Amino acid sequence: MFRGQYIKNVFFLITGTAAAQLINIAFMPFITRIFGPESLGGLGYYSSLLSLLIPLAALCYPLAIILPAKRVEASALFEISLKIAVVISLIIGFSLYGYEYFFKRLIIFDRSYFIIPLGVFLSVLVMAYTQWAISCGQYRLISLVTVLVALVGGIGKVFMGYLFPTTITLVLINLFTVIISAIILSFKTSVSIKLDGLLYLRKRDYVIAKKYLRFAVYRTPHAMMAVISQTAPVFLLTIFYGAQYAGYFVLTKTILSAPVMLVGKAIYDVSFPKITQRYNQGLPNLVFVKSTTLALFALSSLPLIIIFLFGEEMFLIVFGPSWEMSGTYAVWMTLWFSFNLSNKAISAAVSVYEMDGFLFYNGVLNMILSISGFFVGLIYFNSHVASVALFSLFGIVAQIVLIVKVIWVISKSDQLIILNERKG
Repeated sequence: MFRGQYIKNVFFLITGTAAAQLINIAFMPFITRIFGPESLGGLGYYSSLLSLLIPLAALCYPLAIILPAKRVEASALFEISLKIAVVISLIIGFSLYGYEYFFKRLIIFDRSYFIIPLGVFLSVLVMAYTQWAISCGQYRLISLVTVLVALVGGIGKVFMGYLFPTTITLVLINLFTVIISAIILSFKTSVSIKLDGLLYLRKRDYVIAKKYLRFAVYRTPHAMMAVISQTAPVFLLTIFYGAQYAGYFVLTKTILSAPVMLVGKAIYDVSFPKITQRYNQGLPNLVFVKSTTLALFALSSLPLIIIFLFGEEMFLIVFGPSWEMSGTYAVWMTLWFSFNLSNKAISAAVSVYEMDGFLFYNGVLNMILSISGFFVGLIYFNSHVASVALFSLFGIVAQIVLIVKVIWVISKSDQLIILNERKG
């Protein structure tokens, strides 16, 4: 029965994410013929900056919402996440305003000091609602919201793009879809927000925040380093080669990340509570984690081979002659995304087995290796293709280290469980 419920939950999430990704991919050939590489690169720059700031904005406390057995404690984590997000979003806004006032625009469009903090806060709000929905088993709701947002975003980019084919159009549509997600989730989840409650801290907040402090201390810097490792090429390509090359990377990442979003996120979202429940019940997890990881490796092997052999031709035909370089990037990035997909059950087990400290140091290693790879391509080859290729290949090393370490820790834990059962 438990296994059947797990499969059902995975089905709901995969179905919704699959539909959303198919919608996104279906709109991309139209979007790439309306917006040039520079505009897509601008959106990628904005999205990358947002991704970097979101973990900091809530100190990763939304990720802890799923852990408490009591709803009261989970509700407190929800409120703590939003309180932190309000303060940090305001700090981000004033900082951007001061920087633009005294120096120059950090972002390539006006009023970034308003749009970015708003995007950060709303994204944290959606993350908190999503984690609450997961803890309540509302997987169907998450799927429906994912599909609706993808559809609205795709239609908006195509329709508004014909009228205003600029970077700011893409950014505002992105922000609008986040607002839609927040509104729907707020009406369909059982958790409520009291605006006056966000303005002050209770003694309970300090107690709960301290209990889950490891998320702020370890998960936040790790999440930011992971984002840097994932999005650094957008910033670095823009700085050293130009926004056009960042646009090529954004398209490649959008297409190759589809299976990661399609299967990987669904596996993570469902594996986390499953591994947590089994751990709390004193049951072994090694077989589940290993089999899930191996299955995801097998699943990613076929598309990896196809893109490696025919990536350039596929991007040229589907997205137009301006985007052939994205296919060249794809040839080198496929293996990187294969590991990103395959380690989702591994990542889900990290907090359960209290390995957040190791995850932090692994994130440091991943960031150093990935960025070093980019600069090796820049300094020794002076080639954007070499920079992207070496960035991807160097980044695989830390993922292998993480997989090996987590499997070893789980196997040791399972051995103790088996030993105690024999003694009992």
